[in-house]
Amino acid sequence: MFAHCGFTEKYVQIRVDELLQEAELERMAHLAAGPGRPWRIRLAGWLTATAAWVEGEPQASMASAEA
Repeated sequence: MFAHCGFTEKYVQIRVDELLQEAELERMAHLAAGPGRPWRIRLAGWLTATAAWVEGEPQASMASAEA
């Protein structure tokens, strides 16, 4: 019984260490990505795209590559 308790404690410690490492990696990835765009800029882009769609302005098409 005592050997089982020791294994459980060791397993829990290993799992906690893994979760802490994952959390640290996610935190660092979030910091590396930097802050998101401000909501005013996102709203302005959405409104500009909507106005272009309503006015019927043609969208930029992809250039076809020819050899």
